[in-house]
This record gives sequence, C-alpha cells and structure tokens, in this order.
Amino acid sequence: MKYKGIYWRLFSPFIHKSIERRFGKDLADQTIRKGKEQYRKLLAQADDLGPGNPMASNAYFAYVFSAAWLGSDKQISPQEMAQVMTDVLKGPLLKFYFGLTDLNKKPKKWYYAMKKYEKWYQKHGKDYPVNWIVQFDENKHAEGSYYCFTRCPICEFCQRIGIGELMPALCATDEVMFKLQHGRLHRKYTIAKGDPICDYWVTGDQAKNRESIQ
Repeated sequence: MKYKGIYWRLFSPFIHKSIERRFGKDLADQTIRKGKEQYRKLLAQADDLGPGNPMASNAYFAYVFSAAWLGSDKQISPQEMAQVMTDVLKGPLLKFYFGLTDLNKKPKKWYYAMKKYEKWYQKHGKDYPVNWIVQFDENKHAEGSYYCFTRCPICEFCQRIGIGELMPALCATDEVMFKLQHGRLHRKYTIAKGDPICDYWVTGDQAKNRESIQ
C-alpha cells in the first residue's frame, strides 16, 4: 500500500494517551517509537487496494493499531489492545466525527456507502483483485442497511504476516463505530473467526429491529 503518514500522525497521540493511562509511560513511549517504523513496514508489505478506493481508509486505520501493537512487542494482549482502540474511537476527535451521523435519521447510509464501493470495485477490481468483495440481499431485513463481505484483505494480510490473533479486536471496532453514530450492529459472522462472511446489519439505535421484510 502507498505510505500515508497522516493516519499515524493523527491517531498515534491518542494511542499513546490510552496506553500511558492503562500501562504506563514507558510502554506508551516504546509503542509509539517502535510503532512508527512498524507502520511503514506493514504498508510496504500490504497489498495495494487501488487509488480512490472508498474502503482503503479502513485498512490504514487497522494497520495503525496493528503497528502500535507490534511496537509494544506484544506486551499488550489483543484483548487489551481492543480497549485501547475503543479509547481512541471514543476520544474527542472520532466521537465528534462519527457523531455527525445519526443512523436513526439516515438508516441507509452504510448501504449507499457500500454501493459506492461496489461500483468502484466493478471498475477497478481486475487491477486490484485483493480487496473486499461485498454482497447485498435486498430482502434480508426491513430496516437499516444490510450487506456482507465474502473477502477481507485486512484479515488476509494479518493472517499472512502472523498477527491474525489481533483481528477479533480490529473487528470489534465496528460495533463501537456504529454506536457512536446512534446505531447498532447486528452481526452473527466474521471471517476472522473462520466464518465464510462478515455480515453487517446496521440499524439506528431506536429501530424496532424486525428480522426480515414483512
């Protein structure tokens, strides 16, 4: 992947703050110092997802936290790293950003976002085959957005380089992100756990949550 330092510069101070509070300044300093180089190494190894890919930011976000975890020399467990990720997501920056969306008012936001990605992939997928493959079922649920992935390049990459144990923590950030948008993620499957799909049924937190189209 093309190196983009903005993601590291943006999130690393919040990662440092969380780790310092939870585990002490020495480990926080080490994590950021070593993590910066790990971030470069990860991006150099990761598959190119293609220019203009609407989903690429997800990978950069994941690799920032993966790099920080490696920077800690894995002294922080995957479960503890999930807490650090949650701290960052609930911090003032991302809490404000995600809070601009109310999924009760825009229940189809993520459906349309994934349709945008699908259109991009149909045009560029042959050139960048290592990517998310998204599927839709218009009759699956009456409310909100429903889609699923049958391929996840983040999961494939993490497993390939031997850090697959961090994937459940990375996947758990989805639920936090949607909650900050006044929403709920109803999920049964994740590729990281060996399932054939990652399913996303996203509703507003005030939705009645009917299981299927009536």
